[in-house]
Amino acid sequence: MIGDRRVIGIVPARAGSRRMIGKNTRMLAGRPMIGWTLAAAQGSQVLDRIVVSSDDPAVLDLAAEMGCPAPFARPAALSGPEASVIDAVEHALSEVGGDWDYVVLLQPTSPLRRAADIDAAVALADARGAPAVVSVSPLSKPAGFHVQMEKNGGLQAPPDVLADTFVINGAVYVARPERLSGERTFRPEGTLGYVMPVERGWDVDTADEFAACEARLRADAAGETPATAT
Repeated sequence: MIGDRRVIGIVPARAGSRRMIGKNTRMLAGRPMIGWTLAAAQGSQVLDRIVVSSDDPAVLDLAAEMGCPAPFARPAALSGPEASVIDAVEHALSEVGGDWDYVVLLQPTSPLRRAADIDAAVALADARGAPAVVSVSPLSKPAGFHVQMEKNGGLQAPPDVLADTFVINGAVYVARPERLSGERTFRPEGTLGYVMPVERGWDVDTADEFAACEARLRADAAGETPATAT
């Protein structure tokens, strides 16, 4: 809870994946990948309720084992590759019931996000009265490393606006439920960005990204930087 606001965290984890089968429960640095998100959610100081929505029995069992109250099976209509995450969130809210001031979407493909990131994003939304907050990271390479390529293969400097460009990293989405249901987006007008460092903003979609995140987690556990990890 933050002040008298009620905050619910929703972790959507459907079974299907086009690029990595079973990635949510694949072991990552000693625990299933989704376990890192559940641990971050449980470490949050602002989440009053954590809900896991999945069509994967293994995910639901894991959530129950980690102490997430009453994870529930997502209906088949919300389980295919074309399923909308907004629909999944609205279904979860209807199943849980109650009144919530903020809904926080925590995708399991962001295993490097920390509890402090969740808390800071919600605090930003509350302090600024924003309808939504989305986590972003700076470009992985400074603007000076980016170039534009001409049709003849020549290289030109990037546009000046690139210096102020950030990437939506998918780690934390905060929204007012009424705006979410009314506009069906986590990025309504007035959305603010919560800046996370590049090293915590990885979104796992491929085997290479999975391996990079695993190396980072193991390096962090050993008290090493990625450059010195073995």
